[in-house]
Amino acid sequence: MNTRVNPNILQYSGIGFWLLAMLFHQSLVFKGDNQVSELSNIIYLIIIGTFAVSFYKYYDLTISQIGRKDIFSVFYKLFIYSIKTVMPILVLYIVYFFEIGGNLLDIPSVIILSNDIVIGISILFLTVNFTVLKRLIFFESAPIMKTIFVVFQYGLLFMFLLDIFYNLFPTDLYQYALAALFLLVGILFFNQKWVAYMPFNQKWKTILFSIFILLSLVLIYQVFDLLELFYNDLFNIKSSLFFVLLFGFSFTYISVAILINVFNLPTSPVFDYIQNERIIAKKVQENLIPNSLPNTNKLKIYSSYLPHFALGGDYFDYIPIGKNKFLICIADVSGKGIPAALMMSNVQASLRTMARNTNDLKKIVEELNYQITLRGLSERFVSIFICTYDFKSKKLEYVNCGHPHPIISYDEKIETLDKGSTVLGMFQKLPSLVVTQIKISSGFNLFCYTDGLTETQNDLGEFYGSNKIKELFKNKKTSPDKIIELALEDLKKFKGNNLTEDDITLLMAKIRNV
Repeated sequence: MNTRVNPNILQYSGIGFWLLAMLFHQSLVFKGDNQVSELSNIIYLIIIGTFAVSFYKYYDLTISQIGRKDIFSVFYKLFIYSIKTVMPILVLYIVYFFEIGGNLLDIPSVIILSNDIVIGISILFLTVNFTVLKRLIFFESAPIMKTIFVVFQYGLLFMFLLDIFYNLFPTDLYQYALAALFLLVGILFFNQKWVAYMPFNQKWKTILFSIFILLSLVLIYQVFDLLELFYNDLFNIKSSLFFVLLFGFSFTYISVAILINVFNLPTSPVFDYIQNERIIAKKVQENLIPNSLPNTNKLKIYSSYLPHFALGGDYFDYIPIGKNKFLICIADVSGKGIPAALMMSNVQASLRTMARNTNDLKKIVEELNYQITLRGLSERFVSIFICTYDFKSKKLEYVNCGHPHPIISYDEKIETLDKGSTVLGMFQKLPSLVVTQIKISSGFNLFCYTDGLTETQNDLGEFYGSNKIKELFKNKKTSPDKIIELALEDLKKFKGNNLTEDDITLLMAKIRNV
C-alpha cells in the first residue's frame, strides 16, 4: 500500500522548525545568556536537525529521478536555485564586510538573526544539493552504489547524533568517526556516469554552473567567519559534524564533477556524432509505427508510446485486411536501444508482408517465430499479441505469445486474452500454439499494453500491476477514449519520482458493430 507523505506537510513543518530555531535563539539573547548551556545547545541542534530532515524529505519527494534527457535541465535548475539562494547571503556579506548600518550591526539580536538566516538558507542549499547529487549517483548505477549511498545517509544521521552527544561527552574521537565515514563513501565521488551522456554544448555550461555552485559554498562559509568577528555567536554551526560532512560531500562531489567534465570535453564530439546517429535511427523507427489510426463510428484506436531510451523495443500496429476485417498487434522485444529497435523493425516488416498473403494467424505467428530464430539471435525474444476482427462474421481471433494479457470488455463481461503460446524466438517450433475465436455480437473495447506499465515501481518497491487497469474497465462511467489518459495519470501518481525502467506502450481499440 502506498503511504507517501504529503510534501506540503513536510515543507510547512520545515519552515515552522526554522522559525522556532530563530525564536529560541533570540530568547536566549534577550535573557542575557552569554554562555549557552549543554541543554540549550542540544535543544537548538534538535530543532535545526528536524528542520533539515523535513526539507530533505520534501525535496526527496518533489525532485524527480534523473533520466538521460534530464541531466542538463537538472543542473540548470540547481544553478538557478543557487542564484536565488546566494543573493540574500551575498547581501548580508556585503553589509557586514563594509559595515553598512553602523552601530546597528553591533546589536546582538541583529547579528543572531543574520546568523540564523544564513544557517537556514545554507542548510536549504546543502539539502537541495544533496538531493540532486543523490539523483546523479543513482543515475543508472549499480546496486552497490545505491547501498553505499544509503550507508552514507545513515552516516549523516549518526553524525547528527554525535553532535548532540558531544555536548554531554566532549572528545576528539568524534572527528575520527567523521573522517572514517568520509573515506568510506569516497567512492561515491567518482560515480559520475551521467557525464558521458551530455553533448559538448551542455558540458561546458555544466562546468560553469558547477563552478558557481562551488563559489556559493565558499561564500556561505565566509559569511559564518565574518559574523563571528562581530559577535561570539551562541551556536557555531561550523563545529557541527553533520554540517561539515554535508558541506564537504557537496563540495568534493561537485569539484570532481568539474574535473571529469573538463577531461571529457575532447571526447564530446564523438558522443555528439553517436547521438546524431541515434536521432536518425529514432526517426526511422517512428516511421514504422502508424502515424494515423482509424477514427470512425465503427472503429476507433488510441495509442501512447513512451520509449525508455531514445530507441525502444516496443511495437504496435494496425493493418486493414480488406473492407470488413483488420489486424491489431502489440509486441515487446527483449532489451533496449538500437538492437531492440532493429529487431522490432524486422518483426514489423515480416508481419506486414505476411498479413498481405494470409489471414491465418497460426501461419503468421509460426512464420514470425521462424524469421526470428533464423537470425540466430538467441538472446532476443519477442512477446507478441495479434488479433483480427471480422465485421461480417463478428468473430475475434487472437494469439497471445507470452505477452501481458490484454483486457477485453464485451457483452457485459470483462476477460483477459491469455491463450496462445510462449514468446517468439525461444524455440524453433512453438509449443502448444492455440488460436482462439470469440463470437462478439455488437462490439467490444480492447486494451493492450506492454510490461513497462505493469512493472513500473513506486517508492515502496510495489509494482503497478494489471489490477488497476481492470478497475478502470469495471467502472462503467469511464469512457473508452479516456482509458489511456486515465491510466497514464494514475501511473504518474503511483510511481512518484521514480523513473520507468522499460518502454511503455498502450493501445485502446473501441469497436462498434451494430
